Amino acid sequence: MWALALAGCAPERTRALALACGEPGGAYLQFGELLADALAARAGTSLDLRVTHGSAENLEMLANGDVDLGLSLADTANESAEPHDLAAIGRVYQNYLQCLVLATSDIASFADLAGRRVSIGAPGSGSSRTTRRLLEAALPAAGVGAPQATELELAAALRALSEGGIDALFWSGGIPTPEITAAASAHPLRVLDLGEAVAPLRAAHPREYLDARIPAGVYGTTRSTATVGISNLLMCRADLARDAARALVDVLVVDATRLVPSGSVGLQYLALDTLIDTGDVPLHPAAMERYRERYR
Repeated sequence: MWALALAGCAPERTRALALACGEPGGAYLQFGELLADALAARAGTSLDLRVTHGSAENLEMLANGDVDLGLSLADTANESAEPHDLAAIGRVYQNYLQCLVLATSDIASFADLAGRRVSIGAPGSGSSRTTRRLLEAALPAAGVGAPQATELELAAALRALSEGGIDALFWSGGIPTPEITAAASAHPLRVLDLGEAVAPLRAAHPREYLDARIPAGVYGTTRSTATVGISNLLMCRADLARDAARALVDVLVVDATRLVPSGSVGLQYLALDTLIDTGDVPLHPAAMERYRERYR
């Protein structure tokens, strides 16, 4: 039985919700940890965090009933929500598609990735899906061939990059990503500008991607770089209990400042007018109801 604590009342303990997050060192797990603390304090509900490869795996776990909640990139969620009866609690923050090379690399532009060894993200990750779309849309426009793509988890990709096993890696996450920051302190990295690839990707997939920039100073870089922005959604099963959905909305709205990782410089959507903009993915009915009550 779910119980939503009223303002001024001590929170009542309820059963745990399971949230499919992402890889260690990534923003999904960071956000999950912050959400778990805020939800426990406000609604007395514990959040069981699951380490995964990211969006696609999270949505599969949701569809199978293995978890109650999952974080997902909007492009991945758009393909999975309707056939699997999934919904959104809200749009929470923006991911940035990051292409990293060693600072000493001769790769100077997106077109230089042709024929090179490139990790596109972990199997079952939103990073892998978005990067595949980027390469399919933008490489022909640039008039060059495809890279030698492989799928590695972030830690393995950073290790392979430092050891010369790959020439570049793609990662979709918040900025800065702590694990990349740590790697850059040992082996200086450079963020590759993806400006020439954004327009072909947006033309091929309208409404799913945004123009974005990674500021100078991230990972020790000296200039800002153009890239692709993708919204992140907090997803749920359509049959999630009404009180659970309402409690999650309260936490996202009231405790927004507690949900932003320390040092984050990325775009956040933790406000009423942006939380509800989940694109083609419908809001959970109880979440929509609670947003309307709070908007009055």
